[in-house]
Amino acid sequence: MSKTGPSPARKPARSGTSAFRPRARLLKILGAELISDEVVAIGELVKNAHDADASVVTVRFEGASGPDGRITITDDGDGMDIDTVLGRWMQPASSGKGREGMRRTQGGRRLLGEKGVGRFALDKLGAACELITRPRGGRDEVCVGFDWDAFADDGLMLHEIESKWQLRKAREIDQHGTILTLTGLRQLWTERTYRRLCSRLSRLVSPLLNDSSFRIEVESDEFPDYGHVLRQSYLEKSPYRIQVIFDGDRTLEVRFNDGRKLRRRWSGREDLCCGPVEVRIHSFDLESEAVARVGPKMDVRAWLRQWSGVSIYRDDFRIWPYGEPHDDWLRLDRRRVNNPTVRLSNNQVVGSVFITADGNPDLRDQTNREGLINNRALDDLRSLVYEVLQIVEAERQAVRHPATTKRRVGAPVTDQGPSIADEIDKLAGEATGRIASRLRGLARRARERDAREKTGQDALVASLAELAAAGRCAAKNGEALGPLLDDMKKSIRATNRPADVSRNGHRPVLESFQSVHERVVLLTGLSNGVARGRHVIEVGKALADFEILVKPVVMAAGIRLELSDGGLELVRVGMRPATLHRLLHLLLENSMDWLASTPKPRVRLSLSAADDWCELLIADNGPGVSEEMHGTLFEPGSSLRQGATGMGLCMARVITEQHGGTIELLRDGRRIGANFVIRLPRKRVRNRP
Repeated sequence: MSKTGPSPARKPARSGTSAFRPRARLLKILGAELISDEVVAIGELVKNAHDADASVVTVRFEGASGPDGRITITDDGDGMDIDTVLGRWMQPASSGKGREGMRRTQGGRRLLGEKGVGRFALDKLGAACELITRPRGGRDEVCVGFDWDAFADDGLMLHEIESKWQLRKAREIDQHGTILTLTGLRQLWTERTYRRLCSRLSRLVSPLLNDSSFRIEVESDEFPDYGHVLRQSYLEKSPYRIQVIFDGDRTLEVRFNDGRKLRRRWSGREDLCCGPVEVRIHSFDLESEAVARVGPKMDVRAWLRQWSGVSIYRDDFRIWPYGEPHDDWLRLDRRRVNNPTVRLSNNQVVGSVFITADGNPDLRDQTNREGLINNRALDDLRSLVYEVLQIVEAERQAVRHPATTKRRVGAPVTDQGPSIADEIDKLAGEATGRIASRLRGLARRARERDAREKTGQDALVASLAELAAAGRCAAKNGEALGPLLDDMKKSIRATNRPADVSRNGHRPVLESFQSVHERVVLLTGLSNGVARGRHVIEVGKALADFEILVKPVVMAAGIRLELSDGGLELVRVGMRPATLHRLLHLLLENSMDWLASTPKPRVRLSLSAADDWCELLIADNGPGVSEEMHGTLFEPGSSLRQGATGMGLCMARVITEQHGGTIELLRDGRRIGANFVIRLPRKRVRNRP
């Protein structure tokens, strides 16, 4: 008889394969993370009806403010057969939209659902759900019941939760479609929540979509006043309307109000990667008189509270939360703080941005369906909308404050109508004797005081304009110092090597120092403030000095600067050299900003003279000045370039006028690009005996 000992211990495996075994509560976790609230959940189910080629979807609430309420969502779409329900619909993360790679429905609609998260919306709304669906051409309907709370059991695996289904003769659906009935509601629906849902659904579908192609209806037995889609609109009555179509490259087609279409180039330094976009902006004035011209004031203000903001629509459906009252994704209110008289606030704008999934592939949804992924494409989309807003704001300023009624820049602010001195003179004419004499004396002193104040104000404006111009020029020229200093560092390090101890080895360092010295001379001259007296300078020599000083700046920008003095000698003006350099630099900077996308950019600076005047022409070969800017070109804050302050040309005008000259944009129809001419009075030098 053999002796049997204990079996040897089994050694643990050192390699092998394994698979994830999700627990049932995974669906509960995903539902809580991917669907933020009940309003978003119903929006997802409405999108599913759209993807089923439904023409109408009805969301019906019955006793939803109490514990026994129910929500029923019915559509007349394609419906599903038993294979689709069991094989696709009940597979989490499957879109259930058909063959792999299909992006459009049988009816030609672009599919909105891509991640298959719509079924999680059901759990967000209620504890139990009954799904009834009938496919087109089918005689039977499928009925499936789901108990979402069963998935909360920590001890069960996902595949252990089973739902009962039945294939039966159609009795609930007449032709085709789907019915979702939710009970055990997770939230008691108050009037406020219900109103928010109606507002959200009313903006879910693009305003460009034909109402008959897809309609959303909302019904409630408790809040019948909100049980319809709010379609009242004041868009066509907005005083300022713009449509801009961006081709995805650098061309914008602009149409303001009902005017003709204009084409212009994108003004940014870099190309946009967001793809083709259409932007429509309707803006309103909020003064009582302006609102009354649109419609009943209370109705218009209530409508603006609901609709204000800029929404984004992809393939005719809105991307939440852009355009919501709490979502100022363009930061319009913060932007307005810097210039409240020009910039539009979020509550003044009703806008729509239209994109497509095919044309804008980089504008993708976040997984939780709350906005787009933050990337460069979204940043570029913001930049494009800012450009459109700047066009609207410029047009709005031209309408509200026509150039013919605007105060000249640099002129003192005075009351409209007779001055105080004129009023005193009028009283003196009605008096007699000593009283009349004293009144006339007061009027004379008032005029003297006004004259002193005007002189002081003009001097202050001139000083501020030149100091601001100096700062602008210093900032632009400072950009050229960085590369020069880097070259100096490299040259100095190189001279430490024995092979470079000769005098020639120091030449690169000396050349770099010379370039930096030229930059510092320019910056020093630009920052010395405004001299009390005026100098008489030779314009030709000042132009030659200016060409040398700005050469590194224009070379770094790849721009060719052409200078022509016309062979003129001894053309003099009453101005300091640094002031003329500042003035020219402002116009050069303006051209450089608009030449960023121009092949072979060029700026031409030419001098001509008459008996009493000399003219400086600054011309570039850029896109030119758009028609909508002609009336406000030299006004503060007027600009169509993204990120610009709109102060450069304003400062140039102030400096020119303070020296007795004028500046204007030439518009003869024969010139390309932007052409500015500065006219300054000539100074004659008396011959000494």
